[in-house]
Amino acid sequence: MVQIKDRKNVPSEEDFLKAVEENENQKPKLPKYLTAIYGKIYENPKISRLLDSPRLLNIFTLGNSSRLIEASLKEVKQSQKVLQIGATFGDQIEQTADRIGYYGKYDLIDVSETQLTRVEEKYKYLYANMRFLHHDGREPLTEKYDVVLVYMLLHELPILSKIKVVNNALNSTNENGKVVFIDYYNPVKWHPLRYFVRMFNRLYQPFAEKLWDREIHTFADKKNTFFWRKKTYFGDMYQKTVASRKDDRDFFGENEPE
Repeated sequence: MVQIKDRKNVPSEEDFLKAVEENENQKPKLPKYLTAIYGKIYENPKISRLLDSPRLLNIFTLGNSSRLIEASLKEVKQSQKVLQIGATFGDQIEQTADRIGYYGKYDLIDVSETQLTRVEEKYKYLYANMRFLHHDGREPLTEKYDVVLVYMLLHELPILSKIKVVNNALNSTNENGKVVFIDYYNPVKWHPLRYFVRMFNRLYQPFAEKLWDREIHTFADKKNTFFWRKKTYFGDMYQKTVASRKDDRDFFGENEPE
């Protein structure tokens, strides 16, 4: 039998439970790149509320906001369990919640407490099946989902964070689940806005151009365990890339109409 000689160094049960509680309540810290590049927008409630307009978002996406939202909704069915990594402006969250319906489940996570508070105030009384979780999308989750949405997020992340978010999203799917990525892509060379967008990205979105150089599946550690399909929009400026546990191509497949 092992005897403990010095009981002064042994934590009490109360101290142990307190340490566990403090660890569970520890809030995720904002990444330095986020505060440096996007902090003036995402951490300013007034500016965020000003930008939270579907019409304004449609201007920023060159008239493609509704098309991109509809593209993501094609991958979501009623009553599914859905996770979204990252809050968005406009009505993308609202339309997704409507598609999931009353008997589904919709979890939304964001590392920014400001953004999470904004969407919670906006939707918590409208959709009883929604949860708003203060969580870093780069960190693992314990639950598994039918669909994981990563909507216009990857272009804001540096390369290592892209890899972590992509793999975390893939690992959060259940045995029949899939991940839907909506984001920028590489505009065709003849696109009239190609070089304007490139200049804008280099000034204000320094991590976006990596999506011009690499396909999303190249960020995945176990890409061969998923079926990948992609559709592009607006002269290849935007993409929808879907990674599914099973080959879930429907009637339209990769040739679905815009």
